[in-house]
Amino acid sequence: MTSSETVQVRQKLLSRKRVKELLIDFGVEPGASWQMEFMLAGGLPGQGWEWLPGSAVESGTGLALFTATVPPAPPLPRVAVAPPFPLAESGVWAEFSPLVDLLEHRWTVAIILIRLGHYAFGIAEDERLVISKTGGRYVKNRQRQGGQSANRFVRNREKWMQQLFDEAAQLSRSRTETYGKRVDWLVFGGDRTVLSQFSKRLTLPDGLTDRVAPWRAPVDRPGLEELKKAVTAAWSCRVWEAPAA
Repeated sequence: MTSSETVQVRQKLLSRKRVKELLIDFGVEPGASWQMEFMLAGGLPGQGWEWLPGSAVESGTGLALFTATVPPAPPLPRVAVAPPFPLAESGVWAEFSPLVDLLEHRWTVAIILIRLGHYAFGIAEDERLVISKTGGRYVKNRQRQGGQSANRFVRNREKWMQQLFDEAAQLSRSRTETYGKRVDWLVFGGDRTVLSQFSKRLTLPDGLTDRVAPWRAPVDRPGLEELKKAVTAAWSCRVWEAPAA
């Protein structure tokens, strides 16, 4: 196996609770023995990990690489875990502590979800939503007529979007400022293009620009329920598994 094209790679998003259960399974599986390597963001996995897709290697948070030296059944012999936030330590370890410590740290995370016409903002402490606010503004998505009417629609749509962005940006900044340096990370969710436009209207408190999570939370229509899902996603890990050679 030399590339992800020759290996059936399985990817999934696991909650913090499920990842911790997975590590427990690794530790108690009869006959199992695991080699654990922790790699910081920007590092390249060594031999045996060529099958990993680019999304794993470029996770932005590093990787925890688990290799079964005594293959158990049914767990697969190679598992790569990208934590939600960057690993702080690297190297080969005899225990899971670098990943467990990251997952058990009591992070405070601000979340901004935005899509066409709707936004949601929240602050979560240790996976518990403590502040939430949702809102929106009418933004018409399509215009069937042409000519001057179409041009007027484009101008109006841009105005509506800017109003939505400004409202969401003002709320996000005021709420994050009240928390000051207690906000460890900022998570965005929504359409990539809309978020790119929104970021130009958003001024973040000092220091928070460097603490933006390098991934986007999945979101359909921003609201309270989607905000709760984003909180779970903020503490979840992306996991890739591959079968034995």
